[in-house]
Amino acid sequence: MHKIRVLVAPNSFKECADAIEIAGALEKNLTGPEFQIKSIPISDGGDGFLKICENKYQLKTIIEKIPSFYDENFFEVPIGISHDRKQIYLESAEVIGMKKIPIEKRNPSKLNSNNLGFFLIQLGKKYPEALKIVLGLGGTATSDLGFGLCVPFGLKIFNKKGSELPVQPKYFVEVESITLPERKLSIVIDVVTDVKVPLHGSKGTSKTFAKQKGANANEIEVLEIGVINIISILKNKHGIDFSKRLFGAGGGLLLGLSLITDPHVCFAEEFLLSELQLEKEVMNADFIITGEGAFDRQSLMNKGTGILVRLAQKHKKCLFLICGRLSPPDYFKNSEMIKSFPLEKYFGSKHNSVTNYRIGIEKACGEIKAYILSHS
Repeated sequence: MHKIRVLVAPNSFKECADAIEIAGALEKNLTGPEFQIKSIPISDGGDGFLKICENKYQLKTIIEKIPSFYDENFFEVPIGISHDRKQIYLESAEVIGMKKIPIEKRNPSKLNSNNLGFFLIQLGKKYPEALKIVLGLGGTATSDLGFGLCVPFGLKIFNKKGSELPVQPKYFVEVESITLPERKLSIVIDVVTDVKVPLHGSKGTSKTFAKQKGANANEIEVLEIGVINIISILKNKHGIDFSKRLFGAGGGLLLGLSLITDPHVCFAEEFLLSELQLEKEVMNADFIITGEGAFDRQSLMNKGTGILVRLAQKHKKCLFLICGRLSPPDYFKNSEMIKSFPLEKYFGSKHNSVTNYRIGIEKACGEIKAYILSHS
């Protein structure tokens, strides 16, 4: 008897459960002799990236302690070490991520990535045999262009009076001159990043992501003007042109990294297709199940679930999308091959769908299972 091949490839449900947990919940509810399940939890560099890499490359997990980026405390951060200790895997969301900071302290106008810079230096000293850090970029709470991480390397900013300013995005509009980092990072950095977005403009980092990080409309405008000012100074006074670089992910973190090293940038699509062999798995499947916490237009900006949707459409495969919230709700209403299951429809609110996500997944899987069996 031919078994129905189902590819289970969810992303994380932010601030709820990582991709591996979601994949496990999906598998649990799709048991049956009719099914052959292939589970490949995915990440586009954001939340859950480290766990995906640990699972894929059999990394050793080590817990490090670093300064907080929003108060005077310290917190623990997991890293992954390859067996030969030549590669270190790190997730920016674990260092400066939304999942690390209480809602009431979220303020991208004030927060910066200073602690990430210190951590990179610390890792280089503690693991001198390491040749490379692989950094998953996404899910950050900062919008500082990576200037904060450059501070331990010597970066300073000044206003028109020559007074040094705190390296906080709210002051970027006042910057008149910049002292570039005098030190460089002593280790190679590979960056896996979730989206290709510009640093400024209507689709830039401030106007696309700052609101979800806690900024209001006025603060977003100040952030946008500040970004334009910084880019102008770097170009006109230092001959470094970032104006057309697609470095907007992670609050522009790639800009700062580029001032202290020459990062190799791997966008999510390349990572998913080359490292996780996702297109091959889609082609081999009869049905595909994916999901993430919130699916909206940002998801189609080369993020993990959006890439899967596109692959399913390319190869004419039926895909089931489970998400906490779908925006707009009728996004796939005219698609015969994409079936959406927002968990809010079972519970009526975001809070209840987050709290009861396992029950919601069970309900969605019941509908999916019935559909598959009736169409096979």
